[in-house]
Amino acid sequence: MDILGFYQELIESAKERMHGERSSLDDIKTGLLYEFSDRLTLAEEFSDVIPCSFAGVGSRGRKLRIDGYQLDDADSSLRLIVCDFSAANEPESMTRTRAEIAFKQVQAFVEESFSNKIWSESGMGRSDASELASLITSARNNTSRFRVYLFTDSIMSDRIKELPEGEIGGIPVEFQIWDISRLHAVSASAFGLEEFEIDLTDFVPNGLSCLPASVTDEYQGFLAVIPGDVLAKLYDKYGSKLLESNVRSYLTAKGSVNKNIQGTIKAEPEKFFVYNNGITCTATNAYVVKGDDGYRIHSLKYLQIVNGGQTTASLHTAMMLGKSDLSSIHIQMKLSVVTVEDTKNLEEMIENIARFSNMQNKVSDADFFSNHPYQQALERHSRRVLAPSVQGAQYNTYWFYERARGQYQNAQLHLTPAKKREFQRFNPRSQMFVKTDVAKCENSWLCRPHIVSRGAQKNFSDFANYITARWGEDGRQFNNEGYFREIVARVILFRNIEKLVSSASWYQAGLPRAQIVTYTMSKLSSTIKEYSEASTLDFKAIWNMQGLSPELEEFIQEIAGSICSVIITPPVTGMHVGEWSKKEKCWELVKDLEITVPKKLQRVLISTEEAKSAEAENVIEGIENIKIDALTTVITLGTNYWKRLVDWAEEHSPIFGKESDLARLASRKGWIPSDRQAAVLIALRNRLIKEGFR
Repeated sequence: MDILGFYQELIESAKERMHGERSSLDDIKTGLLYEFSDRLTLAEEFSDVIPCSFAGVGSRGRKLRIDGYQLDDADSSLRLIVCDFSAANEPESMTRTRAEIAFKQVQAFVEESFSNKIWSESGMGRSDASELASLITSARNNTSRFRVYLFTDSIMSDRIKELPEGEIGGIPVEFQIWDISRLHAVSASAFGLEEFEIDLTDFVPNGLSCLPASVTDEYQGFLAVIPGDVLAKLYDKYGSKLLESNVRSYLTAKGSVNKNIQGTIKAEPEKFFVYNNGITCTATNAYVVKGDDGYRIHSLKYLQIVNGGQTTASLHTAMMLGKSDLSSIHIQMKLSVVTVEDTKNLEEMIENIARFSNMQNKVSDADFFSNHPYQQALERHSRRVLAPSVQGAQYNTYWFYERARGQYQNAQLHLTPAKKREFQRFNPRSQMFVKTDVAKCENSWLCRPHIVSRGAQKNFSDFANYITARWGEDGRQFNNEGYFREIVARVILFRNIEKLVSSASWYQAGLPRAQIVTYTMSKLSSTIKEYSEASTLDFKAIWNMQGLSPELEEFIQEIAGSICSVIITPPVTGMHVGEWSKKEKCWELVKDLEITVPKKLQRVLISTEEAKSAEAENVIEGIENIKIDALTTVITLGTNYWKRLVDWAEEHSPIFGKESDLARLASRKGWIPSDRQAAVLIALRNRLIKEGFR
C-alpha cells in the first residue's frame, strides 16, 4: 500500500472508531489520536497512552496544549503527546516552524504545571489534563526525562534534519515527530515496529570491544564487557524500547529498581562485575569491525535486553537521580545477533532466548504468554471462523486475531494490488484485534475494571495468570469456535461502549474515557448477574448482529454517566483519577450504584441453563478440535521431522515402548495415526522440545 492509500485507510479507520461517515472534523481528529496511540502501542513505542486533549492559555498569554501522556514505569520517563491533524484529502507538509509551535505549547504546559499557576489561570478544571498537571508536579523529582511526541497526519518536511534536545525545569527533554510517513513505514515493516539502529561509536570511541563466541545458521554470538555509564546512557536515550516486551512487562509490574543493585553501585562499584550476573541481549543485525586490537561492535539494529532489565534500569536511576559515578562499573554482556529471516521464527527465537535466559529468576510463564496454546487457538479459529455479513454485504468476513506483532501486515506483503484489496475486504482492519484487546475485554466482563485501569501490560499479565490457572491439560473449554465467537462478541461490546461514551451528551474532551468504558462494561456484567441469577447476556445474538441491539445501547448510555461521576470524584482531595480508578474500592463503589433494569433488557438476555448448555457443547467441540489439531500437526510436520526426532532421541534422550514405535511409524511415508496415537506423538514432541530438541 502506498502512502496515499495508507493515509486514506487511516482516516477511514478514525471515522469508524467514532461515528462513521457522520463523524465531524473534531471526531476524526480524536479518532486519529486513538489510531496513532493504538498503532504505536502495537509497535511497542508506547504501552498505555492516556488521551487528555486540552488547549488553553497560561500566564503571560502563553498557549498551552496537550493531547495525551504515558508515565513509563520501566525507565521513569514521562511521554507527552501533542497532535497536529488536518484530516484533509491528502497529507499536508509539516514544517519545522509548525512543529516547534506545537512543541513549545507542550513545554509551556509543563512549566505552568511546575509553577502551579495552571490551576488558577488556564481554566482547565477537573479532567485528565488536570490530572497530568498534578502528576508532572508530584513526580518532578523522580522523572528521568520528558519524551515529547508530535502525532501528525502530515508529511515531515525534508528540511527537518534533527530536533535538538533541551531541558524543562532541569529535566532533559527530547522531541520526536511521528508523521504519516513514519507511521506508514512501521505498518509496512515485516516486524511491525521501528527497527531503530544504535551507533555505539557515539557512546564508546571506536565501538565496543567484543569476542565472537558462536555461529550457526540462526544466530551469531558475541561476548563483551560494557561500561556501566555507557549502558545507563543507552537506556537514557532509548528508554524502555531497549527492553524485550516480556521483560518490560515484568519490570512494570515488579518495579525497575533493585535495592541490592543500588547498594552495590553506591558502596562497592568496583565489585559490580563480580556480584552481578550481567545482561543478555539480542539484535537483528550488527556491524562488527576487526582491527589490530581485536573485534569491535560499531552499531546494532533493534537491540533488545532480554535479561538484565533491573540491572540496566538501576544503573540509569543511579546516574540520573542518584548522580552516582559509574566509571568503575563494568557489566558482562552476552549478545545474540539473530539472523533468522522469517519474521515468525525471528520473534519466536527472541522470545525463547528471553525465556531461557530468565529461567533462574522470577519472570513467570505468564510473562511469556504470547506463545501459549490459548493464543495459538485464538489465532487458528480467527482464520477459519467466518462472521455473519452485515449492512447488506453479500459476503462474510473474518475477525483477524494478531497473535504475533505484524501478522496482519505480513499477510499482505507479497500480494498483488487486486489480491490485497480482496484480503482487506474479507479481513477489514476494523476487525483486527490483538492479545491486549482480548485481555482488556475479558477482564472488563469478569468485573475487574480496576485491573484493566492499571495499564495494558499489567492487565495482560493478570489475564495471563487467569487463563494459565484454568487451562488444564488441553484447554478444551477455550479451544473451540463457540468460545472464539464469544471473545469477538465481547470485543464488539467493548468497542461499541467506546462509541456510545464518546457520543454521550454528558461526555466532553478530557474525561477519562478508557476508565469509563471498562467500568461500564463491568457494571453491565454485574448488574445482569444481580438482576437475575438465572440470566446472562446473549453473546450469540451480538455475534449474529455484529453489533448491539437498541435496547442494550440505550441501557449502556443510561448507566455510563453515573459511573463517570464516581470515577472522577475520588474520596481523597487531590487524589489522581488515574490512581483512584486502579483501586478495588473504586470498583466497589461503582458496583454498589443502584441501577434500575428496564424489562425490555430481558430481550438481550438468555437463561444460564442455555449458556451452560452452549458451554458444554463448546467443550465437546474443543475435545474434537484438540484431536484434529494433533492429527494435523503430526502429518504437517512430515516424515523427515519425525526421523530427526528419532535420531535426536537416540543420542540425547532415549525413548522406549509405544513412544518409540509411534515415532518410527511417523517417519514412514503414508502412515496416518489415530487420534490417540497423534496425542501421544504430540506429547512426546513437547517433552523432547523442553529437553532441547529443535
